[in-house]
Amino acid sequence: MTAKDASGRAWTGWALVFGYIALLVPARFTIFQTMAQAEPSSPLTSAAGLGLIVSVMALFAVVAVGRRRAVPLLAAVTFGAYVPFAELWGPIAGPLAAAMPLTVAGPAGWALFAGVIGADTLVSFVLHAPGVFTVTSFAIIDLNTGLTLFALVRLAVLLAQTDAANRQVAALEVADERLRAADDLRRAIGARLSAVLTLSRRTPVTADALADIARISRKAAQEARAVADVRREPLPLPAHAAGLPDASTRLARWSMIAMTFSISTITLNNVGESGATDRGVWAVALLVTVLTAVLQLYHGVPRASTPAAWRWTVPAQILTAVAAAVYVGQGLLGALVALAVSNTLLWLPPRWSVPIVVVAAVGEGQFLRLYPELGGYALYQTASLLAMAIGVYAFNRLPQAAARLRALRRQIARNAVIAERLRVARDVHDLLGFTLSAITLKAELGLRVLGDDRVKAESLLEEVGPLAVRALADVRSITEEGATLSLREEIDSARVLLASAGVDVLVDIRAPEEDPVLATVLREAVTNVVRHAVPRSCTIAVADDGHEVRLSVANDGVTRALPSAGRGLANLAARVEEAGGSFSAGDQGDGTFTLVAAVPPPERRRRDDAIRTAPPGQRR
Repeated sequence: MTAKDASGRAWTGWALVFGYIALLVPARFTIFQTMAQAEPSSPLTSAAGLGLIVSVMALFAVVAVGRRRAVPLLAAVTFGAYVPFAELWGPIAGPLAAAMPLTVAGPAGWALFAGVIGADTLVSFVLHAPGVFTVTSFAIIDLNTGLTLFALVRLAVLLAQTDAANRQVAALEVADERLRAADDLRRAIGARLSAVLTLSRRTPVTADALADIARISRKAAQEARAVADVRREPLPLPAHAAGLPDASTRLARWSMIAMTFSISTITLNNVGESGATDRGVWAVALLVTVLTAVLQLYHGVPRASTPAAWRWTVPAQILTAVAAAVYVGQGLLGALVALAVSNTLLWLPPRWSVPIVVVAAVGEGQFLRLYPELGGYALYQTASLLAMAIGVYAFNRLPQAAARLRALRRQIARNAVIAERLRVARDVHDLLGFTLSAITLKAELGLRVLGDDRVKAESLLEEVGPLAVRALADVRSITEEGATLSLREEIDSARVLLASAGVDVLVDIRAPEEDPVLATVLREAVTNVVRHAVPRSCTIAVADDGHEVRLSVANDGVTRALPSAGRGLANLAARVEEAGGSFSAGDQGDGTFTLVAAVPPPERRRRDDAIRTAPPGQRR
């Protein structure tokens, strides 16, 4: 799963929240309209009621996205509507109840949740007495709506937070890897470079000192390569991505249990409210309710593995609920049918499950029209089934999405660490490799000429000290935000290094002398010249034609390419291509090796980077 897929999954959580809220509007308006049929009312009353229901849902949506200041207004609309509408209003306190634990942390939020449900139940009891079953039904509807809304919002928030944490974890892991690399480099070569610096200051110059410097610098180069080896050790589980609490799974599990319990309770309450006295009806209702609840927990509660028998138990649950609903009649077991059908979203492909749920929702609404006294509830039953399907799907699938996001978090962190290791390895090769090679070369040249030209040997030894200081600075730059070089300084260093090796140098500069990419290319190219050739002459040229800056390095005395040279050239090709340029290097067949790197001018690269990283609406 890519980061783009992860962001899509994070937004899916909020889409389910807003879809559920939208379905509550027709469900609650149907109840309002059905109760209004028993009382003299006007179209204006219906319009006002619909407006207030929409207001409640819209205000909760505002609270859900983090606007706590909307809670008092939500409370005012929720309970204030009882004044003009009395018994026409409700059950609609679920959104306000859900807002309490979403905005007030800890037990206090849940105490307010219970207080809202209790207050609405009390008002319903006063207005609808002595309809005990009606009041109980209203209380359960509010409770189920409140718990479902709370769980959906929290799952969406957890999903979004997990998605956002991916970038933070990656940044933390990169910082940790940088610190590890810094410590390893300091331990591996810091002491050796300090020893080289001490030896370079000894006078008079001795063969032992020069030999020690060459030996120590070669050893330092070996240690640096070992530290920079991307494969040096298995990547551990990123510390910042490990041991993350799986709050989404626990929340979804308890929410699914609460939904199953509340739907079971409201089903039996409906049978009681209908006045049924037939023992057969009650026996079927009890048996099917219990069986459906057990199967629902088997199908719908999030788990690590797929239920083994779902191909048999899902159809069995649906057929049992449908058969019982037809037998009992009056839509009394409709909630059990809705619960059973919702499971198809979990285990069938969308091309099958979505049509099944939609057809079932419409069909259940039409079934109620067989009973004239309940026909007004057709829209309510349809909207409720769809809303229930959203809840079942969300409680089962959002924890899975969160688990995938947590896995992606670890993957992103690992990839970030690998990328950082590659950067450190490239910089170690390009920077420290050059400097340590220069120290070794100067020490070996000094040792070679010590017997014939002590002055030159002393001069070479004097040049070792600044190189050791520079290498220590390179260690610091490598383990910070990434090393940058100056082309002007590299040209000067190339002149000195090649001249020390007895190479005639021709430099032709016809371009600005500040380009870190070409500076890196030049450093590696000169390193390869002294490592892998026996040159007599080397030409360095930089030109700018307005469209690109071109660097070419050509030398004679080519012997044979070494594997390390190939890796270095691959690093350079990667750097140049990242800058939007082109790179070529190769033996010309006459003993001459030519390297050419061309990149856009630095100003254009900076402008292109700014355009590429700008928000879409600000790009020009």
